Amino acid sequence: MKYLILGTGLQGRVVGYDILKFEADAEIIFADIDQKNLETAKALVRDSRTSFIGFDIQNTEETVALMLKSDLIIVCLPHDGGTTDAVYRALAKANGKKAVFSDYWLWPRHHAHHEALVKAGVLAVPGMGIAPGFANICVGQLDHEFDQLEEATMYVGGLPVDKGIHPLDYMESFNLEAMLDMYITPATVIEDGKVAKKPNLTVFDKLIIPGHGEVEVFWTDGLCTLEKNMKGKGVKKIAECTLRWPGHIAKMRELEAMGFFSTEEIDVNGVTVRPKDVSEKLFQKMWAKKWGLRDMTYLYVVGKGMKDGKFLEKAYELKTYSDEEAGITSMELATAYPISIAAMMVAKDDSGRTGIIDPELYFIGDKFHELVMHLGERGIPVYEK
Repeated sequence: MKYLILGTGLQGRVVGYDILKFEADAEIIFADIDQKNLETAKALVRDSRTSFIGFDIQNTEETVALMLKSDLIIVCLPHDGGTTDAVYRALAKANGKKAVFSDYWLWPRHHAHHEALVKAGVLAVPGMGIAPGFANICVGQLDHEFDQLEEATMYVGGLPVDKGIHPLDYMESFNLEAMLDMYITPATVIEDGKVAKKPNLTVFDKLIIPGHGEVEVFWTDGLCTLEKNMKGKGVKKIAECTLRWPGHIAKMRELEAMGFFSTEEIDVNGVTVRPKDVSEKLFQKMWAKKWGLRDMTYLYVVGKGMKDGKFLEKAYELKTYSDEEAGITSMELATAYPISIAAMMVAKDDSGRTGIIDPELYFIGDKFHELVMHLGERGIPVYEK
C-alpha cells in the first residue's frame, strides 16, 4: 500500500514510523513545507521504503499530483481554516482516493466539503488521534452497545509521571499553541440534552489515575462532532475533561487573570506583541520535554445507560508512557497510533462509501474491536471496565 503523509511534525512522523513497522509492503511519501520537519522524520524512520518531498498545501496542482501517487492520504497539517480548505480542494480533484485526518477542531468546515468528496468518489475520515479521536470513538461505541446511552464523559490528560520536578507540574507533550487555546476556550458540553457552555480553567472534580494518584478535572472543548452526532439520540450529558496534577489549574487561572493569555495586541518598547504569544514562547522553554523523565497519557471514557432493561455503567481505559529510547512522547504515541491504524484500516475499505464520515460513526462494532486489537499489538491495551 502506498501512503502520502502531509505534514511531518509531532504526529505525522510517528504515524509513518508506525505504519512502516507494522505493514511490510508499505511505501510512504512524507511531504512538508518545512525542511527541518522532513529531516527529523527521516532520522526517526530510517527506512528505504520512504521518500521525502517539500510541498506547499496552497499549491493545489502540486498537492493533487502528490495525492495521485498514493492509495491513501494521511493529513497531519495545522487545523486552521485556510489549510483545511486547501486540503479539501485538492482531495476533491483526487478522484477515488481515501484520506484520514489527524484530530480536528473546525469540524463544520470539514463537513462543508462533504458533497464535493461524494462527487469525486473520495472517502475521508477526519478527527483521528486521542482526544478528539479515540475518545470520541469510545463514546460512539458505547452508544452502539447501549440500548439507550444516557451520559458519557471523556477524561484525558498528558502528564509528567513524576510530580514536583517540572515547573507547574507540567511538561510539553503536544502542540503548546493548541493547549493554550484549550485553556482559554469555554467548553461546549451537553447537559440535560441541550448544548451548554462551561467556563474555562474551572476545576470541578477529581480522579484517580491507577498507580499514580489524584488529578484535578476541568472542562475542555473537545466534543467536536459528538455535538451533532449524539443530538436527538436521547443522550442527556456529554463532556470532555482534561486532567492535570493538583494545583496546576489554579496557577493557570492566576496567569490568565493577569493577562498572560490575552490575544489583544500590546506595545512593548515599540514592538507589537500578543501576551499569549509571549507566554507560549516562555512555556516552550520552561516545559520542554526532558528525555529520561517519563511522561504518560491517560484516557478514561465512561458511559451510563440502559441495556436489556437494566441501568449499566461501562468504561474504556487507556494508559501509555513515553518511549524514551525512541524519543517519542506518550501523547505522540497515543495520538499517532490511532491515526496510523485508522489509515491502514481505511485503506482496505472496499465498502464503496464516500464523503466525510466521522470517526465515532465509522469505528464502531467490529471496526472498534479491530482498532482496539491493533492498539494492544502496539503495547497500548484498552481495558473494558
